[in-house]
Amino acid sequence: MDSWVAIDFETANGSRASACSVAVVRVKDGEVSDSFATLIRPPDGHDRFDSRNTAIHGIRRGDVVGAPTWAQTWSQLREFIGDSPVVAHNAAFDTSVIRGANAAAGLAAATLRYACTLVIARRTWQLDSYTLPRVARAAGIAFGDHHRAEADARAAANVLLAEQREHEADTLDDLLDSARVSWGRLHGGGYDGCRKY
Repeated sequence: MDSWVAIDFETANGSRASACSVAVVRVKDGEVSDSFATLIRPPDGHDRFDSRNTAIHGIRRGDVVGAPTWAQTWSQLREFIGDSPVVAHNAAFDTSVIRGANAAAGLAAATLRYACTLVIARRTWQLDSYTLPRVARAAGIAFGDHHRAEADARAAANVLLAEQREHEADTLDDLLDSARVSWGRLHGGGYDGCRKY
């Protein structure tokens, strides 16, 4: 059974530790089976809301006053993700948010493997831009509300499914083999990026 989790973060400012929103979508055998989303109170010292970021996603400091802390959110995310691989569009950003927020909150380094729909898209379609809206359009996916974590996580999940169809790949492992893309990994010593080979 092919099962994985698509994830998307929004941040309060330029700090990768400033996670203020997250959404995850579980896909089992080609179908969305579960999802989870929450606002997040960014870790102390990383909780400034820059106007540039707020203009992108619409989240303000007042919106997260009663939200879970990063430590609480990460506990929920770890439970949701379990041993499943993680998928994101521009996964280098989303995995750097996990690393940054865990470090800022004094939590242990995350251990997980991940795939990047942007890297795979470069091996799948010839486009002038590989932003999530542009890739979604190429994949025939209706997509609005860009920079809302729930919408972006769902779009990334649907992009990955479209990439599997394009490569005639039944599993995420098969897709990465077909696209000649390596798994990315977070581990105690840092990270290995999801890259073309």
